[in-house]
Amino acid sequence: MDSAEEHHPVVYRTYKARYFGLFAIVLLNIATTFVWLTYSSVPEAAAAYLNCSSFLVSVTSILYFFAFIVMAPVSGWMFEKRGIKKALLFGAGIQVLGAWLRYFGHFVESTPENRTGRLVLTLLGQVIAAGAQPFFMNLPPKFAAVWFSESGRTTATMIGTVSNASAAALAQLIIPIITDDSKPETMPNSVLFTAVLSIVAIIPAFFVADRPPTPPSPSAAEALQQTVEEPFYISLRKVGTNKQFLLLLLVFGSLVGIFNSVTSLLATFTGPYGYSSNQAGYLGAGMVLAGLVGAAVSGPLVDKTKQYKSVCKTAVPVASACVIGFVFAVRRDFFAGMLALLIISGFAAFAALPAALELAVEITYPVTPASSTPILWAFGQLVAIIMLFTLQALQDDELSARTGLNPPLIFNAAWCVVFALIPVYFVNSPYKRLEAEAESRRRDEVEEMASVGSKVQCNEKEEV
Repeated sequence: MDSAEEHHPVVYRTYKARYFGLFAIVLLNIATTFVWLTYSSVPEAAAAYLNCSSFLVSVTSILYFFAFIVMAPVSGWMFEKRGIKKALLFGAGIQVLGAWLRYFGHFVESTPENRTGRLVLTLLGQVIAAGAQPFFMNLPPKFAAVWFSESGRTTATMIGTVSNASAAALAQLIIPIITDDSKPETMPNSVLFTAVLSIVAIIPAFFVADRPPTPPSPSAAEALQQTVEEPFYISLRKVGTNKQFLLLLLVFGSLVGIFNSVTSLLATFTGPYGYSSNQAGYLGAGMVLAGLVGAAVSGPLVDKTKQYKSVCKTAVPVASACVIGFVFAVRRDFFAGMLALLIISGFAAFAALPAALELAVEITYPVTPASSTPILWAFGQLVAIIMLFTLQALQDDELSARTGLNPPLIFNAAWCVVFALIPVYFVNSPYKRLEAEAESRRRDEVEEMASVGSKVQCNEKEEV
């Protein structure tokens, strides 16, 4: 038999370099979070340093939500058309530019009468650095699909995704140590620290490869073998018209929006009932830390069972019940009850996070994850913006103290029920990527058996 006709079975393997790439993504996510929260972590010092109102200090944080929405599709396009490495370097590069531009503002004198120069450089640097965040937050599912096998994709997505939340908790602890909120002259220390961190974070990105030498899974092999690239806008249109994806989009965006708004406004919600800002910080930290544990449990579990829908349909109702319960828990002398609810809700919401990101890839397959992930995160940021402004507008300290009613929390609970709890039960799409990979492996096995059978027949003929 001619050797050219022999069948060579496809061998799927993973490479240790995938861990280095994941480390680079985690480091960049940590850096972008520290840059994001530089000023809002020490609002009094920032306001005095910039000679501005507390509202403008909050704007430095809100800018990230708007920038994310604008740059999310750009990051997806770059992942797909320019490759992972160039996209990472672009994002890391503009982060370095923005972070150092903010520090250069330190050398511009700022007084109550002449504050424009430093404030403009700070906000401009913040906007530029904010544009980098989607390049790091949107990448984990894409990177996992290219570099990891079916048995490790969800865990890789989980690690890359929760690194942002982990960094948020660290930033809230470390930045106040570097900058004393009562001493505005120490504010440049944090600005310089984050600028240096942005340079440290870009270094590993230079050594990240776009793709492994050989694919880790059938779906990765199929993507690598495509000779004709689908226009990115076509991929976005396919995702945007997928009804099952749109249902998941409502669920994911609502969880992200509610989490961001609750953690941002905990002091506002609890203040009328006699709780201090430190106590509100403990509540937020408990929610985040429990969330990290939830994600750490969910990632490997889903990798083993592939039950993306089951995890989402279990975790979302639990988180929703806690959001509803929080309406009644926020009252005087009930700190332990509030903490318990936030811990449970954080655990459940973060457990759903990696499962939902991977489920989006399954629902929209064979469309690239570079299309679905940016839409999910961008919608989450949009919901966060809507929630932040709406909840602040509904907040009435006098009403809350007098009646015990908290309109923002009631709105939060209603939103959660309508746009998260109900839609999640209608997400019933098959696992398209897993099914395609299983079929591909079966086909390879059949072809290999046929090849072996053909060789046996040839050998028998030669013996005769």
